[in-house]
Amino acid sequence: MVRIKKGRILKGVGGFYTVLAEDGGRITCKARGIFRKEGVIPLPGDEVTVSLEQKNAAVISEIMPRKNELLRPAVSNVDVLLIVVSASEPVPDFELVDKLLLYCVKQGIEPIIAVNKCDGGSGSEYDEVVLQYKEAVDSIVQVSAATGFGLDGLKALIANRTVCLAGQSAVGKSSLINALLGLDLETGELSKKTERGRHTTRHAEFILTPEGGMIADTPGFSLLESVKLEPEEIPPMYPEFSEVSGTCRFPGCMHVSEPGCAVKEKLHAGGINEKRYSRYVKIINEAIEARRHKYD
Repeated sequence: MVRIKKGRILKGVGGFYTVLAEDGGRITCKARGIFRKEGVIPLPGDEVTVSLEQKNAAVISEIMPRKNELLRPAVSNVDVLLIVVSASEPVPDFELVDKLLLYCVKQGIEPIIAVNKCDGGSGSEYDEVVLQYKEAVDSIVQVSAATGFGLDGLKALIANRTVCLAGQSAVGKSSLINALLGLDLETGELSKKTERGRHTTRHAEFILTPEGGMIADTPGFSLLESVKLEPEEIPPMYPEFSEVSGTCRFPGCMHVSEPGCAVKEKLHAGGINEKRYSRYVKIINEAIEARRHKYD
């Protein structure tokens, strides 16, 4: 008799998948051959149906439609992208943040910006992040993975949600993952709880948080090569433009050099951050140049 269980893939290694079942149990299983024939690879984060067959064999028999899919790490159904910047070193790469925000819009993922290495109070780097992104992101938080400052508030924001981290090297993404998971580990130290270590073969894996969410344990991934947008797609992706963009003189205004542009009027009136707008123009020009050479 075949029994059916529903669950979610936590990890896949060597053709075997660990599925967290709805009843809280974990099932080790393989995927039906039909997926390979169809070119479908089960991913951590996938909601699946597992068939428990004779002799305790378990196979993934169905993969539910994905709401999104990331390349690095190769995971699916992400709710939150936690964009980490540093309050000290390295100096924030705001162009990277801008492109990560575009990625979030494209994939239907909620962005949260975490300014790490904060120890309380209002620091200049945090103030700058708020100044540039207060109209673009709902949640900007100060945290310190080292001291625990601000972690309770961040944990509340991501409770019961599926989270990936992104940001520059050395901003403390790995330390922040350890802190959010309730682990007291040096970066790279072997964790018996997560079976991760410096010399362990890395693979995408979701780790359960004490608050009922899931965090991808591979923080050093690259998104930018997958952010391929047509120039016309970009303006609606800026929330600070939305209030006035419909009143521009020309339909389809790109808010760069067109006359009668309501977005530029808002910019000149101080309603849009000049630094973020300057990077917007750069991103638009890059997209135009990429399309020009698309078939070279």
